[in-house]
Amino acid sequence: MLSFIYRIAPESNTVVQIFQAALDSLCAVIVFLLAAELLPTGVGTIAGLMTAFAPQFSWNSIQLLPDSLTALPILLALYLIALTRHRPRILLILIAGMLIGVSCWLRANALLLAPFTALLFPAIFKRGQRLRPALTIIGGACLVIAPLTIRNAIVFGKFIPVSLGAGQTLIEGIADYNTDRSLGLPQTDIELIRGEAAAYNRHDYANSLFAPDGVERDRARTARGLAAIRAHPFWFAGVMVRRAGSMLRLERTPLRLSTTNSGVRQRLFQWPLLAIQKLFITAIFLPLVLIGAGILVYQRQFQSLAILLVVPCYYFCTQSALHTEYRYVLVIHYFLFVLAAVGAYTIACKLKQRLSRK
Repeated sequence: MLSFIYRIAPESNTVVQIFQAALDSLCAVIVFLLAAELLPTGVGTIAGLMTAFAPQFSWNSIQLLPDSLTALPILLALYLIALTRHRPRILLILIAGMLIGVSCWLRANALLLAPFTALLFPAIFKRGQRLRPALTIIGGACLVIAPLTIRNAIVFGKFIPVSLGAGQTLIEGIADYNTDRSLGLPQTDIELIRGEAAAYNRHDYANSLFAPDGVERDRARTARGLAAIRAHPFWFAGVMVRRAGSMLRLERTPLRLSTTNSGVRQRLFQWPLLAIQKLFITAIFLPLVLIGAGILVYQRQFQSLAILLVVPCYYFCTQSALHTEYRYVLVIHYFLFVLAAVGAYTIACKLKQRLSRK
């Protein structure tokens, strides 16, 4: 993507930011379509507006990192699955799997999302209509990811599905919660490579995480992390629960409008927007998510709930084992915003009913 943009606008980060922000803006549209497909249109409208106004999404969309871009293909994939929930359409499910594969080209976090989604198909499709869609979505993802795996096998002679880094994030993720440093694991990349340089007596290891001997070093890190997990399984299970819970928090992003020096007319527009953005905090957002999920359970809309929760549950189960930053799990909040919209919509309807009685 960068290569394509730089051919048109050589080394222009501004053009990259505009292009990335435009793609990320489409997520608000997909969130609306997804929510409106599963739930009342009013819920879709609220969810789309939440996505459009959320400072967490707008802030990450201008960072020159692939994390925010991974959300769009995943959202499209789940929207296609929602379209086929009454009658499985294999072509749409195949495309959904391929879209999940596309997200892995940007960032490998969703590597196992396709098989994880297939495991939830019993909650989405009727009996007798599950196996073929499950195999199709896995096959679609494998089809798109395969060129990366084949390239890695040819170049490095090793089985690397997408990229290296699992060992690094595993041991640093364990160290994040090992505050007394009793396990002796590094907490930062610099600490990691310096420790490897000393342990292997290889000064060149201190220059990079993956060069030289990147494959061997990352696999050794994975083995080291797994050994620590085997030695303290219950403690690590608690770490995963705490880290999964931390993913529910909304990032406190810089509100750039607060420092904008502009004319009176622009400030009249910016002040209300800034006030809206200040509402996007965990204390408001999380209760709405829990209310929305509870309402769907009460209404027995388990199919819609499964579609909305499959991506968050996947990240809760997989990313909680590794070092995590907010941008790594940004995509789960698009789906949680739909649940928050259910809560907000229900509260608004109840208030409207009470006011109409008076």
